[in-house]
Amino acid sequence: MRLLSRFLSLALYMTVIVIMVFAIFANFIIIAQGLFSPLNIVEGDSMSPTIKSMDAVVVSSADRGNLKEGDVVVFRDPEEPEQNIMHRIIGFEERDGSTFVATKGDANSIVDPFIIPLDRVWGRVSLTLPKAGFFLNYLKSAPGFITCVICPFAVLFLYLVVKCYIEKHSSENTRFTRELIPSA
Repeated sequence: MRLLSRFLSLALYMTVIVIMVFAIFANFIIIAQGLFSPLNIVEGDSMSPTIKSMDAVVVSSADRGNLKEGDVVVFRDPEEPEQNIMHRIIGFEERDGSTFVATKGDANSIVDPFIIPLDRVWGRVSLTLPKAGFFLNYLKSAPGFITCVICPFAVLFLYLVVKCYIEKHSSENTRFTRELIPSA
């Protein structure tokens, strides 16, 4: 019985540790997404099948001198500056002493109708995480926050309360008691 009790206690302890590690990881992702995230959620299939909608991509700063044909880059949409476009470089053009980039989405049949000044390319895709955008969007939502942040801390709190209760009552039950019999 004592062996089973120890095993269950260890299993519960390890479960709480795993949940806490997950909660810390989720908190880090939530904070990073709000402050300095290199992760971007892809919306659209213009880069399919290489990069699909709801994939997450890690965008590193573009070292413009090292960009080459075939790199997937991110730049501001010339027609809607608040939007970013992620397309593949298919060529470079020199005009009036400036370098321009021709781009195209992998799923598009034609080249983009504009060329981008090289200095407007702000990022290069260095890693793709398939379908991770679903998880990131979930973390940003209220149910995701509750599931990934509040619940693990509630489980930890409950674990600590139960552990204290068990330790208190087990120490009370194991006290040595005796009755004194007066000597004659």
